[in-house]
Amino acid sequence: MTNKLKPANMMPGNAGLPLIRNTFGAITQQELFYWQRHQQHGKIFKVSMPGLFDNIACLVGPEANRLMFKDEADKLSSRLGNKFLSPILSPDMVLMQDGQQHRISRKLILPVFLPQAIASYFDTIQAVVTETIDDWGKQGTIDLSAELHKLTLKIVVKIFLGSENTAEIEQVSEWFTILVDSLNGVIKWDHPLTLHGRGQVARRKIFNYVRQIIQERSTNGDLDQSTDVLSLLLNTIDEDGNKFTETQVINQAIGFLFAGHDTTSSLMSWLLFELGNCPEWRQRLWDEQQQVMGDNPIAISQLRQLPHLTNTIKEGERMYPPGFIICRMVMADVEHGGYLIPAGWYVCIFPQLTHRLPEIYQDPDTFDPDRFAPPREEDKKQPYSLIGFGGGVHSCIGVELAQMEMKIMLSTLLQKYDWTVTPKTAEIAPVRRPFTMQKQLKATFVPLNPLLGGVSVGRGR
Repeated sequence: MTNKLKPANMMPGNAGLPLIRNTFGAITQQELFYWQRHQQHGKIFKVSMPGLFDNIACLVGPEANRLMFKDEADKLSSRLGNKFLSPILSPDMVLMQDGQQHRISRKLILPVFLPQAIASYFDTIQAVVTETIDDWGKQGTIDLSAELHKLTLKIVVKIFLGSENTAEIEQVSEWFTILVDSLNGVIKWDHPLTLHGRGQVARRKIFNYVRQIIQERSTNGDLDQSTDVLSLLLNTIDEDGNKFTETQVINQAIGFLFAGHDTTSSLMSWLLFELGNCPEWRQRLWDEQQQVMGDNPIAISQLRQLPHLTNTIKEGERMYPPGFIICRMVMADVEHGGYLIPAGWYVCIFPQLTHRLPEIYQDPDTFDPDRFAPPREEDKKQPYSLIGFGGGVHSCIGVELAQMEMKIMLSTLLQKYDWTVTPKTAEIAPVRRPFTMQKQLKATFVPLNPLLGGVSVGRGR
């Protein structure tokens, strides 16, 4: 043992109930479980979940994030750290890979997310958003999370698979809902009687659906002409001759569908919640858009001309990061905060906890996009202070696409509607369990009156 380092089992943290240890609390309380332990023990604590993650070192703060993403990245396994996602994500998925295998896969995927490729998705995303939200103002109160889930899945199905059939898109959406919900299944028995089993049935249906698309294009000779992500993956070969097999492409596509809609819809739900409770910020964003593009839809060339919109999305990422926990398995001993964390343990970091540290972010529970504007730029005080989309070699490869998608959504909504969201901020803030509570969010969209300068009855200037 390195001189004066304490063993990881001496970290603060109680073991929990016999046999199940901390498992019940972590599953039922999710983000709140770790928040409470962070408040009790500080930036380093341990938990144990037998059968899932036996021993976990829970680390909070930029230094911990740097350890995972940079300093000790080669000693930590993403594949084993994300094993809880194995019911959804195949070992073919880039997130579930390490080392050389990961580098090859990420290289083959990169063309899908190059700037010119992302730009080619702009018109499709804008058309889907415009069409989908057109009747939100006529529906009265809507289930915000559910509607955004449908919208983002429709977008990713169209740009990733090239599907134009509305019925098919709705069917894939239904299958994905079942698949994602199955992650909560405790009994990992592949049988229709179990939640896990129903998820696996849904996954096989999605797999077969994607395979059918590939086979139809191959039969029709359309694989070389299609410009969607599926075709790009099938046609990409690197300089060493590496190429995805059909099965690998299908598994990558399933991973993209999962990551590309669930995380975006979650973040958008909370952005609309915060803006729905901040009429002054809705007005600021609307005024900014008027200066840049007037009453015209946003153009791709204008995406970087809206600093208030950019900072608003960053503030959403800070307060409600798409993933509340990032895990790795320790493959070789690592040191942190005076402790030796041995091989066989797991290391987990928590974007939401880092993002609420008062020494980094002033009034961290307050929605304040100006914190990212000069001269404050609070996220630049320390590297790895904003990690809503991860970091290092495993950072979200689709982050630029996600941000473009969110800008299109917010811009289109701001031009068309004013809105309010319940529960109100005062009723639930600070939100410690966003992934659980987002299902409670209800929104009412009111069409703007262009004769009043884009102001609805409740917005004001």
